[in-house]
Amino acid sequence: MKRWTIEFLLLAVVVIWGINYTIGKYGVVELTAIDFTAIRMLIAAPLLLFITLGIERSILISREDLGRLVIVSIVGITLYQTLFMETIKYISATNASLLISLSPIFTTIFSLLMKQERFSIQKLLGSLTAFIGAALVLLVQDPASHQKNVVMGTMIGILASVSWGVYPILANPLINKYSALRVTAWSAMIGAVPLFLLSSSNLLSLSFHLKLTTWLSLLYSILFVTIFGLVAWYVGVQKIGATNTMVYMYVTPLAAVLFAAIWAHEHVYFQQIIGGSIIFIGLWLVKHKRIVRMSRAEHD
Repeated sequence: MKRWTIEFLLLAVVVIWGINYTIGKYGVVELTAIDFTAIRMLIAAPLLLFITLGIERSILISREDLGRLVIVSIVGITLYQTLFMETIKYISATNASLLISLSPIFTTIFSLLMKQERFSIQKLLGSLTAFIGAALVLLVQDPASHQKNVVMGTMIGILASVSWGVYPILANPLINKYSALRVTAWSAMIGAVPLFLLSSSNLLSLSFHLKLTTWLSLLYSILFVTIFGLVAWYVGVQKIGATNTMVYMYVTPLAAVLFAAIWAHEHVYFQQIIGGSIIFIGLWLVKHKRIVRMSRAEHD
């Protein structure tokens, strides 16, 4: 596969993920966040395992790693995916995307606390800068939104960002031993179990005469966000390296904001633009030295 093809696939993935901040809202009008996520994972997880088997010729995980895999699955799938859907239900796609974009900051904080990385003034400065940007975004008062829902959605969004931030710290030992795709496929399968148990009574009594928009939101989430997105993402990781692939994540909030403004006619406030820019400056400060070091290591 040529380099430009991989780059195009990765760009398509982050745009798809950005659009999901708006499309996902249609899915939680009739369904709860847990029900929506349960249906999505129960369908996507077996397909991901099948794709992993086709690509890697194996989906085996050692018994000694099952405990960690369960924890990773609960945090990265059961908890984060449900919190993500709750976030986009209560607040604008713009604010939700900028909140979730804080997750690398939490990754850095947890990695420092768990001594997986060394402390540096630059990382501290970057983290504080990103939080200032987030504060500017969250202080925006949208007259079209109910204040109680905004506060609830913001709190849930922060929890989602924290859970997504701690996920790679917990998953790191597994990803170093297995492929990221295999870990993700099994995480989706295991994470779907508690989701099904929590929503089984609703799912069994659920009328499948749902609105077309609900079905389209589910279909988009299963086929494009989960299956195509994750497979293409990890092909990128395999072909051009994690560092070069992760850079594309910064496009996701931009795609989310633009699509929400065009499709859902969300008003983008100047304060949100300033806050989002400050968040990205903070992320750059946190990640810059690591990116330079990893890029040099890849060329050695």
